Amino acid sequence: MHSGKSYTFSEFLFWTRRNIYRLLFIGILPVWLYQVAEIKWIAIPWTVVALLGTATAFIVGFKNTQTYNRTWEARIIWGAILNNSRAFGVMSRDFFDNPQKTKELVYRHFAWLTALRYAMRDSRIWETTSKKYN
Repeated sequence: MHSGKSYTFSEFLFWTRRNIYRLLFIGILPVWLYQVAEIKWIAIPWTVVALLGTATAFIVGFKNTQTYNRTWEARIIWGAILNNSRAFGVMSRDFFDNPQKTKELVYRHFAWLTALRYAMRDSRIWETTSKKYN
């Protein structure tokens, strides 16, 4: 999660420069082959382009919906953890006569929340397989 300064456009370009170069090459090569080298068989009919574009739009739409649903589910789960933590704190304060025991229980719960937070921030193997160090 990024919650600090905002990134500048030049930083974004610097981080994505390899992908930009690759996409420019992939985009320029067929145009060059068709226009300059006069390889006309490389042309694709518009019906194929329209069909692939429509299929791609549907796939991206479904994936976007799935992403939103997962984000909403995570928000609901986090809200439930938050509400249950508050209820646990209130119950441990009200049910024990010993304030030291109450403080120990609440601090243990804080420790569990901190462990959960660090576990959620840990990178997974599928997120880092494309990194150079892997």
